[in-house]
Amino acid sequence: MVSDRKVDRVGDALGQMQTMIERFVKNSLKGDLFDKALECLQAMRETCIREDEAQRYNEFLHRIKRVFAKGSHAEFFQRLAALGKAASLITTKESAISSNVTEEEAA
Repeated sequence: MVSDRKVDRVGDALGQMQTMIERFVKNSLKGDLFDKALECLQAMRETCIREDEAQRYNEFLHRIKRVFAKGSHAEFFQRLAALGKAASLITTKESAISSNVTEEEAA
């Protein structure tokens, strides 16, 4: 959907990715889908950098933290944090057009 240049479907594709990432985490049994969710999150991050949608990714990452940092899915958030820069907030250095996050804030 992202590569279709005839129609702008980036927003739709990102919305579907967000839904799937949350579904993988919520439906995971003992963390069996966490790796899949993390792979999707990293792919979404790369796409958001390429498509100047850093703000959307950063907002989603804040939501992930609010929803999954505590409780029964805290292990997912710990694994996400362990990825470091590969899954952190998108900074102005990576996307000057669509991000207002400094490297310090991302860390």
